[in-house]
Amino acid sequence: MTTGRSVWAAAAALFAAALAAGACGKPSDEALIRGLLSDTVDRAEKRDMSGLNAFFASEYEDFEGRDTAGTLRLVESHLGRYRGVVIHLLGVRVDAGSADGRASVECEVALSHGAAEALRKLIRFAGEYYRFRIDLRKTGPAEWRYTRAEWSPVGLTEVFPESLAILKELFSGF
Repeated sequence: MTTGRSVWAAAAALFAAALAAGACGKPSDEALIRGLLSDTVDRAEKRDMSGLNAFFASEYEDFEGRDTAGTLRLVESHLGRYRGVVIHLLGVRVDAGSADGRASVECEVALSHGAAEALRKLIRFAGEYYRFRIDLRKTGPAEWRYTRAEWSPVGLTEVFPESLAILKELFSGF
């Protein structure tokens, strides 16, 4: 009898797992783009330029006319000036509604490094804030690539409300 119960329990568990797997489905384009942004931040912190390179479409150009190689040199140069660079991805606004496989993103990041990062909670300084406007193109069923980017510094009073909420979590009591 114990064997029969075990079989039914195993069958019920498999059935539940099959239902759960079907309900999950594939990730949305917005989720894929948010994942790409997160991966970009991770690779930039690790100074992984070849990994970052894979995220750019062949037609990529930034707001100052730099191609992928030029943009990566700029990132590498900036990161090379500081030790222990930390990038916090803040607010992200994704518009992935285009039927032609294009999307746009506005996001904000906080950059800090070295002692500023180590003391960030103590001195309540998150570093420099930047807002990015990024265009993307879908290159596969679950793959997006950057086609254009522009960025500019923003002050703390200019960040998105959702960015401010993330900063408050970082500082817990900011």
